Amino acid sequence: MKSFLRLLIAGALLAPAALLAASFEGRVSYKLTSPREKAMEMHQAIKGEKMRIEKPGAKEGGSMILDTKKKEMIMLMDSEKMYMTMQIPDDGDVSGGRADEVKIEKTNVTEKILGYTATKYIATHDTTKSEMWLAEGIGTFMGMGNNSGGGGGGGLFGGRKKTDGGAKSWEKALAGKDLFPLRVVELDKAGKERFRMEVTAIKKESLPDSLFTPPADYQKFDMGGMMKGLIPGLGR
Repeated sequence: MKSFLRLLIAGALLAPAALLAASFEGRVSYKLTSPREKAMEMHQAIKGEKMRIEKPGAKEGGSMILDTKKKEMIMLMDSEKMYMTMQIPDDGDVSGGRADEVKIEKTNVTEKILGYTATKYIATHDTTKSEMWLAEGIGTFMGMGNNSGGGGGGGLFGGRKKTDGGAKSWEKALAGKDLFPLRVVELDKAGKERFRMEVTAIKKESLPDSLFTPPADYQKFDMGGMMKGLIPGLGR
């Protein structure tokens, strides 16, 4: 139960990078790396306004479902067979900057990644620079659904502190565009790599609606009831 509580607290701090529907339907797997942290895998299942995020081997043992149309987040705790629903706040953007503050430069460099032709772009936000390999024809990018991993800090699946100013600026810059990132390398002021995201697998397929709802045998978490059990005298 303690792990479930940590999951809820972490989930309350999360917000998607872009609250919009994705034209891509299928599954995407990512590898997230940072010089100071262990490599991490993350899987996304995407369908319309909904996205399911899972991290294999996570200590919390759960997953997260985002419904961008309802602005709703569902936290699943598989070991407890429980779930909790929370609203995504309107001010959920924690990137610290608007998309129009990000300068994007298209280069002539291309590379084949997973069978797709990706063009290298350079995104600059304040003193932060990101090298992005973007492919057309896959669909719009829905965002990482959390703080993207790397660079220190917390979050459901590991990630940056919410105070990291330009951390998600490249994600916001891609919102609504037919450009899908297959590799992103973020550089610090000195030009050293501080975070890398690489797509390791991508598969377009039709996904069942049941993948984006809590299983029928999962119980909805009652925060009020739990607090009464944890705090003596509460509710008397």
